[in-house]
Order: sequence, then structure tokens, then C-alpha cells
Amino acid sequence: MSVAAETIPAIRFDGVSHEGIPVDRDKLDACIDFYRDVLGLMRIPRPPALDAMGSGAWMVDADRTVSFHLIVNETTLRPGADAKITPAGRHTAWKIRDVAAFRARMQALNIPFHEIGNLTGDPQLFLLDPQGHTWEFQGPPGAK
Repeated sequence: MSVAAETIPAIRFDGVSHEGIPVDRDKLDACIDFYRDVLGLMRIPRPPALDAMGSGAWMVDADRTVSFHLIVNETTLRPGADAKITPAGRHTAWKIRDVAAFRARMQALNIPFHEIGNLTGDPQLFLLDPQGHTWEFQGPPGAK
């Protein structure tokens, strides 16, 4: 850059607003079910103005700490049925409070997940949604 870095205003982040997730029209219901039944999120109304842009669903946790915006968009790059869990590919990592409860829930629901515990020193659990998106879940430091 030709402008001195100290003269450029810094960006200050406050947190995450939401994760926009492109899905196929025929996968929308399966994705809603997955985010509700597997991740325990609830569906909330989208602003009516978004209906003109196409279908979708907004999914949030009870505290509204996380928000997943499922967006029907069949022209945007997205994984498909043959997607593999890929920690080194495009994914989003979410912090969770209880790794053992996450494992137990996935096992009870027969949801396959992959766990890596030696990269960061803390458990990292990965799974796929019905569209093939990789999601990572990390417990608090020192979690087992």
C-alpha cells in the first residue's frame, strides 16, 4: 500500500453478526431440520423485505449468540453431496460451552463428526450440514 498504515483508521470488531449459508432450494428444509434438530437452534422470522430476494430461513440459539442465515442461492459456490469434512478448507468455528455434551448429542443423534485434539491443544469437533458445509465447534480452553 502506498498510504502509511498509521494514517488509515483501524477496524474494531464487536463480534459476529451472522453466518450466511448458501443452500440449494431442495436442501432448505433438510438444512432447517439439521440446524434445529442437531444444533438445537430455533427459526425466527426474517424481515419481509427479504422475501423479494428469495427464500431462506434465519436460525438462532436461545441466547441469540449465534445466527445462521440459510439463503437459497443456487448460483453461489457451495459444497455438495460428495463434500468431506475438511478442517483445512473453508469453514466457520463456533465456541461451545460443553464439549462432552456436544459429543453426547451428536452420538445420540447418530451424526458423524471428526475430532482433532492435538492442533490447538483443545478439542475441535467438525461435522457437515446437509448441504456439505463444514462446521467446527471448539470448547473452552482446557476442555476434554
